[in-house]
Amino acid sequence: MAIKYFRLKRKITTNSIPEDKYIAVIQQEARVGFEELAEMIEKKSTLSRGDILGVFAEMETTALWMLENGHPLILRLFGSYFPAIEATAVDTPEEVTVKTIKRFKCIYKPSVYMKKRFKKVEFVLGDNRVREVHYKKD
Repeated sequence: MAIKYFRLKRKITTNSIPEDKYIAVIQQEARVGFEELAEMIEKKSTLSRGDILGVFAEMETTALWMLENGHPLILRLFGSYFPAIEATAVDTPEEVTVKTIKRFKCIYKPSVYMKKRFKKVEFVLGDNRVREVHYKKD
């Protein structure tokens, strides 16, 4: 199955000269969550939807707890998740405090398997319509 894309017209400024340009933008399909995944897995296994949802819920809770406590998660085929922070740079070591930390975040790195699969993704034009960005007028 191929990923659909569409054509988008945008104003791009090059050397202070605004021009109309066209780019390919992914056409996102419907979101898929735990419920949908559980139903799909249920059809391919002997586990019930409830059992699968229970495992998903516990994995979510445990994975978040581990990340919040500074543990990287290495989930083989799913890739790796690394806890990280953004912080303000200061001039001396004494100035580094909890107040210089802006936010906590998670860095995701796909697995080698995923990267190989992503290289094989095919694309197809979703439709012939050209969409435009509608800029707010002041």
